[in-house]
Amino acid sequence: MSSVPFRNTSRTGETPALREGLIALIALLLLLATTLITFVMPLAVEDRIMLGINQMARESALFDFIMNVLSYQNLISGVVLVSGFWALWFMPKLMHRRVELLTCTVAAFGSAALSRIMQQMTPPHPRPLQDQALNMTPPTGIDAQTLSDFSSFPSDHGAVYIGLAWVIWRLHRRLGLAAFLFAGLLCFTRIYLGFHFITDIIGGGALAILTVQIALLAPFQRIGGWITGFSDTHPHWFYPLAFIGCYGIATLVEELRDLAGGLLRLIL
Repeated sequence: MSSVPFRNTSRTGETPALREGLIALIALLLLLATTLITFVMPLAVEDRIMLGINQMARESALFDFIMNVLSYQNLISGVVLVSGFWALWFMPKLMHRRVELLTCTVAAFGSAALSRIMQQMTPPHPRPLQDQALNMTPPTGIDAQTLSDFSSFPSDHGAVYIGLAWVIWRLHRRLGLAAFLFAGLLCFTRIYLGFHFITDIIGGGALAILTVQIALLAPFQRIGGWITGFSDTHPHWFYPLAFIGCYGIATLVEELRDLAGGLLRLIL
């Protein structure tokens, strides 16, 4: 099965390729801007917003519990967004765009790995809970030292959630709107619990959208075309592998990360 992206023109005469390139440029500029804000020119207004949100912490044990569940329980977070992939995959009117759907979804997940690489390559940036200048109150059930071993910028959760929502939005507007609203809720839980600054989420989302836009280039679409063709010729192999892959996306390969971390601690 093949896909021919960008074959139509918009009503204004602007080619889809130009529009896609403009989206990529905006995402890149947004990523650069949030990086600058994080490491060079912090915004006092962001700290005030973070403290304003933190005033809700421990006011309601039930609300804190709901935020905690939404952030940690994969079945009602990542799994929900990944189910949007399968809804689009089996829509008859979108079967001709399966190549785009597949490559862009893989790219959205890959942005989490790019996020981790950026965390390693940039100066350490404390999470809101560990930022002594903010002195935030941990919500009920949250340890103030949670995730203290990792830099907060950019957010890998924000990258995957917003990236998946962007992929869904590209192919189905109404479902994409629902995906964005849900992704926004999930990202808010990360902010509320003190795991990420707002700029961490925006930076992660910009990174994901940029990665998805790059995946639209012809070389990646050709690879996606081969994999999509494999799904037609060998469905008995493709769908079990796709199930494993989607499980990894929905959980951000949490088990593998824990396993790798534990092995590294034993070795080092």
